[in-house]
Amino acid sequence: MSSAVGRRYARALFDVASERGRIDQAEADLGAIVQAVEQNADLSKIMHHPHIAADAKIKLVDELFKDHVGEESYNFLSVLIQNGREAELAEIYRSFVKLANDARGIAEAIVTSAKPLTSEEQAELAEKFGQTLNKKLRLTSVVDPSILGGIVIKIGDRLYDGSLKTKLETFAHQA
Repeated sequence: MSSAVGRRYARALFDVASERGRIDQAEADLGAIVQAVEQNADLSKIMHHPHIAADAKIKLVDELFKDHVGEESYNFLSVLIQNGREAELAEIYRSFVKLANDARGIAEAIVTSAKPLTSEEQAELAEKFGQTLNKKLRLTSVVDPSILGGIVIKIGDRLYDGSLKTKLETFAHQA
């Protein structure tokens, strides 16, 4: 499935959840379903198997999730299965999270540093870059000693590279 189709499915669920004031619940439900499928090899095989009938998959989903997720999420999952798109659930979930974060004014940021950042340093980065983008940042911290020092921040399609490694490489090319 192209990501355009995944975005359309995510948009459809987002619109229904938004209309009913249940964006947070739909996001949590989808996240829990994706996690359950990814962490259970048997469930994953069944959900991804092309020769298992949609009715059998819906019956399984009914037993596992109906009493634990909201109506919108359950109905959405059933539609996905009926349309043969259940294998794309993780991609749809990522698209949904992006839509929900955009609506909330939140941006996901990946911060790479040579050594672990303190919570104060993370908060300061989130504050400064959040003000620049006029969004609240949700940081994920990654440690990569190969950057030598400084930080690299990826927010959506933007990359802010303040690593010592890049500065040294730039300096070497200028010399």
